[in-house]
Amino acid sequence: KQVDSTVNLDNLAAKTAGSSGADLANIANEAAIIAARRDAKKISNADLTEAFEKVAIGPERKTKVMNEKEKELTAYHEAGHAIVGHILPDSDPVHKVTIIPRGSTGGVTWFLPPEDKSYTSVYEFKDILARAMGGRVAEKILYGDDGITTGAGSDLRKATEIARDMIIDQGMGTKLRDQVFHDDNGGMVFDKMTHSRPYSDATAKLIDEEVEALIREAAVRAESVIQTNRKSLEKLANALLEQETLEEEAVVEILKDAVLPKDARLHG
Repeated sequence: KQVDSTVNLDNLAAKTAGSSGADLANIANEAAIIAARRDAKKISNADLTEAFEKVAIGPERKTKVMNEKEKELTAYHEAGHAIVGHILPDSDPVHKVTIIPRGSTGGVTWFLPPEDKSYTSVYEFKDILARAMGGRVAEKILYGDDGITTGAGSDLRKATEIARDMIIDQGMGTKLRDQVFHDDNGGMVFDKMTHSRPYSDATAKLIDEEVEALIREAAVRAESVIQTNRKSLEKLANALLEQETLEEEAVVEILKDAVLPKDARLHG
């Protein structure tokens, strides 16, 4: 496929770290379609970026109308994710923040690793959990304990999945460190109905307690970061309300005065 002089393949390679060959083919094909729609003979960098984002997180839904209160809540929710992920030292960098609905979401805060990674540490997992909780925590701080919304539902599900994976499959618990309890509950439906888990009720209770502890710790760290940096949160949310979408460089500039509070540190 022909590309013009604006295309930066090194940047695209960094953005698509971990993608399969089929993913890359989808991005290239989508970029060609986008270029064709604007009657271009060659694919531009903007076409590739739009294609990558469409394949990775879904198309923009600009036809979905949000009222002003929903837009404000979405801006603070996404700003909460962004500021926590930006501040915590073992989180991937913020790639983009938008309050334009994409796919099934009301807004997106997107983090991308700068390079392919084969392994993930406990520190990195805990920063992922904290930034996942950042949206819910921002809502709570702005609107009160019962002012929280369903906007964090998918965040909470993802955080719980990660926490359970840490405990059950990766041996990263506190009480259950260096033990795994993987349950390959595959096979036919009847097999699943009659299959017993490979650990006791007492161990199941410990696993639940470990998962709860990880989620609570993540929420406490996220709240510490956001409370310490309320002014930066306000600046980022206001910028989102004005511009709707912010790229990495703009986020870094807005959050240049934000600091990591001592009680959110895990090491160093």
